[in-house]
Amino acid sequence: MKLFYIFPFLLSTLLLQGDEDLFDGSLEDIMLMETELNADVGSRSGSKSFLDSIAPVDVITSTQIESSGLTSLSDVLRYFVAGFNAPETSVADGSDHVRTFTLRGMGADQILVLINGKRVHTSALLHVNGTIGRGSSNVDLDTIALRSIEKVEILRDGAAAQYGSDAISGVINIILKGSGHNNSISVSSGMRKAGDGEQVSVDSFVSIPLKYEGFINLTLQAKGQNKTSRAGDDLRLEIPIANTYVGIPDSKSFLATLNIEVPQNNNMILYTNSTFNYRDSESSAFFRVPDSTRTLYSDGFLPLLNAKILNYSFTAGVKTEILDGLFIDLSNVYGYNKIEYSLKDTMNYSLGDSSQTSFNNGSLSFIQNTTNLDLKKSTDSFELAGGLELRYEDYKIEAGEYASYVDSGSQGFAGYRVENEVNQDRVSYAGYLEGLYNFSDSLSSQTALRYENYSDFGATTNAKFALKYKLTQKLILRGSLSSGFRAPSLAQSNYSHTSTFGGLIEGTFKPNDSLSQELGAKDLKAEKSKHFTIGGVYQPSKDVYFMLDYFFIDVEDRIMLSNEYTLNASQQSQYGVNKARFFTNAVDTQTQGFDIKLQRKYSFENSSSLDFGIWYNYSKNKVIAFNNSSITRENSFEQVDRVENGQPKESLKILSSYEIKDIKSTLNINRFGSYRQVRDDIAYAFKSAWSVDLDISYKVMQNFNVAVGGNNIFDTVPNKWDGLEATEQSAYYGYNGIKPYSRYSPFGYSGAYYYFRASYEF
Repeated sequence: MKLFYIFPFLLSTLLLQGDEDLFDGSLEDIMLMETELNADVGSRSGSKSFLDSIAPVDVITSTQIESSGLTSLSDVLRYFVAGFNAPETSVADGSDHVRTFTLRGMGADQILVLINGKRVHTSALLHVNGTIGRGSSNVDLDTIALRSIEKVEILRDGAAAQYGSDAISGVINIILKGSGHNNSISVSSGMRKAGDGEQVSVDSFVSIPLKYEGFINLTLQAKGQNKTSRAGDDLRLEIPIANTYVGIPDSKSFLATLNIEVPQNNNMILYTNSTFNYRDSESSAFFRVPDSTRTLYSDGFLPLLNAKILNYSFTAGVKTEILDGLFIDLSNVYGYNKIEYSLKDTMNYSLGDSSQTSFNNGSLSFIQNTTNLDLKKSTDSFELAGGLELRYEDYKIEAGEYASYVDSGSQGFAGYRVENEVNQDRVSYAGYLEGLYNFSDSLSSQTALRYENYSDFGATTNAKFALKYKLTQKLILRGSLSSGFRAPSLAQSNYSHTSTFGGLIEGTFKPNDSLSQELGAKDLKAEKSKHFTIGGVYQPSKDVYFMLDYFFIDVEDRIMLSNEYTLNASQQSQYGVNKARFFTNAVDTQTQGFDIKLQRKYSFENSSSLDFGIWYNYSKNKVIAFNNSSITRENSFEQVDRVENGQPKESLKILSSYEIKDIKSTLNINRFGSYRQVRDDIAYAFKSAWSVDLDISYKVMQNFNVAVGGNNIFDTVPNKWDGLEATEQSAYYGYNGIKPYSRYSPFGYSGAYYYFRASYEF
């Protein structure tokens, strides 16, 4: 675990702090701290200091986000949160365009995302290739304009008993900006050290104040990104050259966020918020080698996969006080995501030289509508909250044009067939209750209970109990025990697709398909979890705090894609495929580890200040049981090893921000632990790596700032495949292959990115 990397920092920082009490600072300092450190997530009873929370919570502020130089939320969380992983994959179909992410090395669908405390819909994409997040659908974090965010709260605790499905590894709550923010416009532009990957981002934030501290806030952002390619030479060619795009994709994106609160003079607040994102993204498949028997593309061709992504959500609600101190919040959230696939510069081999060269390959879409009625009541020692939830979901696959899937299908990505089409929905309803009781000024407890019933797999009841004990004014001890669940997604229950690879026809089939049933599939059931956390917070002064938390998570019936079954001659004739796979409740897993976090602020006599923080996470995932023969350690070594070793077990963040007069510099040092990827049943190790990010801003005038900076400024790249050599017959993977790096790399492989940024407030 290499804790010697952080112990010197912890010791020196603790020794240098003073004995002043938290409330010895000025009123201005205290108000600023409360603004930055309060969090809503983890309890329905209202916003509280995250340092005083009953479960581990972290807060990333808009000031920190804007000083990072980053333009996407997934990058921001990777930048600030130890244990958060968001790899940049390539040549992996839809996974190139919708970025997966994980917390503590667990599943991409085992973390819940909220906006202003309301559930966010997931993407329609189901990751089915050999990537981190395989077999899951996750929220597309890059659909939210960064400038619209007030803060991001991360709950590092099981919370399914509070918020429902998916909240197994934790919860991310995105709080949109409210009142009191200046209007602004910002421009950022940069490129990679290699001279490619150019990016331009323009955003604006406009706030219109209303009576009673109401507001109308609108954020607009336009982004453009050119591809990078870090491919190796293609050994299949007579003169090997790099001909496949291995890196980030070409992408154009428009984002908009609207947030409105209209308070009335009777304590009623009408509110609404919406997000909108349209993204046009293009990546490549592997190069198809020359073939003199073809007139069409006889010199070879590179299929280009285009994904047009439409994502939006709309929230409307009203909250008010009824009776005496009883608060009510009635809301509805509608979310929609659609991905349309098309191919160009390709062909369908089965159609020969008469084949068209571009195809419409079909689409995926997902709808989620959630209605909530929340109530809460507080007394001097007791806070009670509860409510009802009704959720509707719909998942749809629409077929591509006939030429995209007939026989061998379009090269690069076969279209969805008519028999793949599905339009499946479900309804769930839930009732939940949460109580926070203060036995004394020192001892508090939290109890939560949630009943939920799904129309497609049945009911589940989950509970949570947590305790917080203030040993002294400076030391808090806390712990929690909870049960949880994750409902199988509609995509996992209803996705199917057939494609041709290496001359073999391979298919993913629904669990209730006759072929899947013949191979042993059963209807999916919910994943069940148990979550235990124990730790504490030591805060000797207002300028320093230290957190230590241990966690243990047990998951039963984790859903995965089965091993690929090679069909017998009779099955191949009946179903028209050579290989088949399906989703199944395959394994039981255990995850355990700890977080260590230290934050220190220094104020100097020259009116300068330094914020310094260290965050270390250790997470170990282990498959402890196999529930059926579709996945075992022997027949699915690659899948099992991806769960256990495909992500770094260690993550270290060293964050610092120094401000003097009109200059502010932000320095981030990252350490990504080692990981493995399996090829042909051999596990290849990839070494740990360090990277450094730097941002330096200068206030040219009162409302105008410029900044220069870079992410990964020393151009760190992961090591190449060690011991795996590509050949003419197997040219795709290897230190000398088309893909010389692991697609699991936690920081990509495009290298250093340098940028310039200018912002103006008005």
